Amino acid sequence: MGLIARKYREQLLCRYDKDGYTPYLSASDFPGLISDEGTFVNTAGVAVAFFRYRYEGFDPAKLVVFCHGLGAGHTAYLAEIEYLCKNGLQVLTLDYTGCDRSGGDGMLSVNRPTRDVLELLDYLKPKEEVIVVGHSLGGYTALNVIRMNDAIKLAVILSGFLFSRQMLGHFIKNRLINYFVERSERKIDPEIARADNAAYLKTTSDRLLFIASKDDPTVPYSIGAGLAQTLGNDNLSFLVVEDKKHNPNYTADALAFMQESFGTFNRLVAEGKLQTLEEKQAFFSDKPAAKMTTQDDAVMGEVVRFIKN
Repeated sequence: MGLIARKYREQLLCRYDKDGYTPYLSASDFPGLISDEGTFVNTAGVAVAFFRYRYEGFDPAKLVVFCHGLGAGHTAYLAEIEYLCKNGLQVLTLDYTGCDRSGGDGMLSVNRPTRDVLELLDYLKPKEEVIVVGHSLGGYTALNVIRMNDAIKLAVILSGFLFSRQMLGHFIKNRLINYFVERSERKIDPEIARADNAAYLKTTSDRLLFIASKDDPTVPYSIGAGLAQTLGNDNLSFLVVEDKKHNPNYTADALAFMQESFGTFNRLVAEGKLQTLEEKQAFFSDKPAAKMTTQDDAVMGEVVRFIKN
């Protein structure tokens, strides 16, 4: 078990920093967008960076907490965050333990992000109505947060899964290895790892909006929105799209551009044609993040309406 758990930590729960060539947005890309940064020390002893974004005239009664997916922090989601802000909302977000601006050698577990969000809210004690929104791992995190925080009544789950064991099983096909990985997760955080999110979703009076694409190869529809849809709770709403893979909130053009760009990049790397950091940076120099992450008004508009209503 020790070897498997160590490999799991090294390969999935590793430190996530920016690679130096993948394009990311920043607050400066959006004139007038106000951003503040702070830190707090979580119960793991890690300094966690958090950020608040808004435009002048935002609604002071609501606070959207955005939970990012697996990877190098919240700036991968600045297009989503800015979309919410330009529609009059303020957004609080963070970099999880082991990600980008936060400390930590790694993520510790797939449930550490949930702890980080809950502890951030406990640290800040916001007076506003809190709504949680998350994508992928962040969707799972948002689901855990609304279940565990009685003060939160609204959540948006973008391409998220319901159980960590199902998601790990999707990626780890060897049953023996998967067993030991699950066992490791249950040992690290039994309260979340053993929780029954389906039972919560079946009976909750909280309102949740699930958004997913049926062809998602990363988080299969069957272990996310599709599973939640079978539970028969009228407090759960669903927006299901086709042909958007893991990013149902992107426009079709943005998704195609992103897939083409990274597909070509990965092929050139495999062929040994992009080896140095400078070569990789040059490849992405004409591939702006804004063009890869343009938000679909039909989808994100529903998110805004759900939050405001």
